[in-house]
Amino acid sequence: MSSMNKKIVTVILSLAISFLLFGGLTYAWMSRRAAMSTLLKIQPPDTIAIIPTTDDGSELTMLDLDFHENSSDKNEDGIVTIFRPVCIRSSEPVHRLEIVHTTNLNDLSFNIYSAQKTIDSNNDVLITANKTILSGEYKNETAEGSKLAKQEVLENYGSTSDVADVHAYPLYWIAVNCVTNGVLSDSEISENWQKVTSVQEIGADQKINYNTYYILEISWKETSKETDLFYIMAQNVAH
Repeated sequence: MSSMNKKIVTVILSLAISFLLFGGLTYAWMSRRAAMSTLLKIQPPDTIAIIPTTDDGSELTMLDLDFHENSSDKNEDGIVTIFRPVCIRSSEPVHRLEIVHTTNLNDLSFNIYSAQKTIDSNNDVLITANKTILSGEYKNETAEGSKLAKQEVLENYGSTSDVADVHAYPLYWIAVNCVTNGVLSDSEISENWQKVTSVQEIGADQKINYNTYYILEISWKETSKETDLFYIMAQNVAH
């Protein structure tokens, strides 16, 4: 074979090896991309939101817990009672509510009523409470009925000694699971779950959303001007 032919063969072999190497790298890159694509093609997390509303179901941007001093919110014994409707909008038919609050106010208590959106004879929309009170329990009371939280280390403090006031420790209340009535079969519903009425609607993503209404009843005894933190949270529950 002449030196020119050897050179051509060498060039061809070099090109072939380069092509195989490049092809191997390309295949590896494509395989990795395919694997990543497979891993990344997961369902997005379920969505859930707490939407404060007015008595007629109009959506608000925040939950207003203020009360009017000279109104029926406060009785002659100084007991303040307020009612606030909220809507839980969820992509799943089962959810759970949680309440977290500090304990500065005297005799702070609450109930959560299952509610529904109704239309009266005047064609007015109303959020009306059912008699059903949502069941649940505190998870970290010092003793049952004490309404004081265990003095455990809080993440936002260096140690328990940094928290001088026992009322600064938050109480955690967890409700039973709430399931939209008529969506799941009886075999899919646990015995202690609570059935609620939800309004189904098609969201912007063309998926079903479940709008479930509740009314918060919060009361306390107004003896001095104190401030408490009061949070309501919601999460979807697998079924």
